Order: sequence, then C-alpha cells, then structure tokens
Amino acid sequence: MKKYAITIPVINILLSLIMSLTSITSQASLIFINEIHYDNRGADKDEFIELAGSAGLNLLDWSLKFYNGSTGLVYKTFTFNDVTLDDSHYGFGFLAINVSGIQNGSTDGIGDGIAIVDSNDQVMQFLSYEGAFEAKDGPALGILSQNISISQSSSPNGQSMQLTSSGSSYNDFEWSIEDNTFGGKNMGQNFISDQIPIAVQISEPNLTIPFILLIITLLFSSKRVTTTMIRRRSIV
Repeated sequence: MKKYAITIPVINILLSLIMSLTSITSQASLIFINEIHYDNRGADKDEFIELAGSAGLNLLDWSLKFYNGSTGLVYKTFTFNDVTLDDSHYGFGFLAINVSGIQNGSTDGIGDGIAIVDSNDQVMQFLSYEGAFEAKDGPALGILSQNISISQSSSPNGQSMQLTSSGSSYNDFEWSIEDNTFGGKNMGQNFISDQIPIAVQISEPNLTIPFILLIITLLFSSKRVTTTMIRRRSIV
C-alpha cells in the first residue's frame, strides 16, 4: 500500500500562504465638517451642518455632539441612520443635516463646539466657533477644540461658514462666509484627486479555503495512520 504523509512544517507554510492571499479589504476613511450655519441676523433660521468625507463611508450609528463652551458639556446629539456618502466629487461625498437650536457661540470669549463621533465612540473632529474650550464630558472629554477663525453672528440668512480653496483634507482649506451650498461642494472649493489619501488596507483571513485544506490534511493523516497499522499487523 502507498503511504501518504504531509509534514507539519509544510502544513503551516500552506496555511500561512493561503491566509495571506485570501483577504477582505476594509478602508480607513476621511471625514470633516465642511459647512456650518448656526446664526444670522434676526431669528435664527435653517441651521445646518454639512460633512464632507470619503465616498463609500457608511455613517450608521455615527453622531454629532454639540457642546456648550461655557460648561464644556454636551447639550444636543444628532445620531445618523444607515446612510452612505456618494461619490459626488473626486472621491468625496457630502451630507448636510438640518439641526435646530444650535447655540450661537461666544460668552466671554468662550465659543460653542461640534464633535464628529464614529460608531466606536471615537472623536474624529472637534471644532468650535467664536472661541476654543475644553470638553468636560462626552466622547470629547479632555480634548481642546480647534477653533474656526471666523464667526457668523451678523451674516444674512442664506449664507454659511464654509471651507473654500483647494485640497483633500480639512487643513488644506480655509473658512469663508458665502452663499450656502447645502449638501454639495462649497463655493470656490476644489478637491484635488491625486492628493486623496490612499485607504489603509487591512487584511483579515478568509477561513473557507484554510478550513478545506485542514480537512484534506486530516484525511491524509488518517489514511497514513490506517496504512501504518495494517502494515504492522501484517508483520505480526
């Protein structure tokens, strides 16, 4: 009878090779606040926040946390449903949401703020307007806000604070007050396609093929044991 054998080192090498070649790809995405309307002359109207981010990013269970700068505490939360950013412009998508009751900023030089929080409760961005402050509770606890250089207290209705200029990430752009572009690319804003950050590739094992290989290995090993036992009995 023939003897079948697959040594342990060979099994390990084959398993490692297959697990490295069969993978599921996930992406680390980019997202930031792209436009804000929180105040205007007279009674506030049509307040909103707009996000810009990597196309394909799903925002299920992400949230916006609105912070009162005077206390450092969260005063409002908006939680996203199952929504995905479409590719609207060079690999970026936009999402605008109406949020009533956004606070108007400065109290003794201390502004108010907004944090983007992902589904794992991690702060992706923490901005403030009309003054920086440190968060005292919520996901941004202990984080100093990044203050926007302009404010909106005297702007007419229909205008907003929005990012302009060219680039592919938040720090590439500049804040300006323009006619609002709710849900779309801002006035004078250009995303540079060749500067869009390459997504991080994270490999996770697909266990189907290694599992099949393991079963085959066990079958060969079992046959080897059976053959050896038969040979020993024949000798006896």
